[in-house]
Amino acid sequence: MRKASFGLVAIFSFIFFVLISESFAATSSSWTGRPSWMDSGSSGSRMGSSDGQSRRRGGYRSEEIAPPFAPGSHNLSVDVGQVFLLGDLGSSYNDSIGSRLHYTYGVSDLFGFDASFGYSSHSSGRMSMTTALAGMRMNIAWYDKVIPHFNFGLGFFRPSYDLRINNIRNSISPVLFGFHLGPGVTLELSKRMYFGASLTFHNMFGTETILSDGTQHDVGGAYTSFLLSAGMTF
Repeated sequence: MRKASFGLVAIFSFIFFVLISESFAATSSSWTGRPSWMDSGSSGSRMGSSDGQSRRRGGYRSEEIAPPFAPGSHNLSVDVGQVFLLGDLGSSYNDSIGSRLHYTYGVSDLFGFDASFGYSSHSSGRMSMTTALAGMRMNIAWYDKVIPHFNFGLGFFRPSYDLRINNIRNSISPVLFGFHLGPGVTLELSKRMYFGASLTFHNMFGTETILSDGTQHDVGGAYTSFLLSAGMTF
């Protein structure tokens, strides 16, 4: 099962980095601290008028839609990929496919507000994970339309366990607090659409739950997700 999971990640990674390589080959740009849309056209055309009254934050005109992750942009994506359980979670339950709805608001060229709602189910439903996370996105650099970035933040995790102890079924769903962090990369496909990938480490602060038979069960743990995303800007 785990070999198949890593094989799936390897295929996804290969496809993604082929797309990135094609993007690099199609441009003569170099690494810069300025987004590509800030260098498109002359200063006058970006501002829209000589006095700059129609200029919008980031260097694009006010009548134009904000490019992906530009200041003032709203970015919504659907992310799908593999969830790798670690530690005690990994020894008790299988890895699985996970998904999430992901929103980012562009605050500046460097930072964005990040929020997501995710779900994954493991070992035929014996354990599932629901997450509601919020944090910051930091754009590390710009290469034409490719944006490496780093995400970090806090959030709530709700692991649900279906346990059978001494032939007694116990279902527990604690709400835990935790953090997440990890790198990613985004490719702007157009002014409205983008594609990306991210590798994120999640850690839930563990606790103990008392079951109906009086026994204690440790909940919490850590896992890593590798997700591909397809989104649009509005």
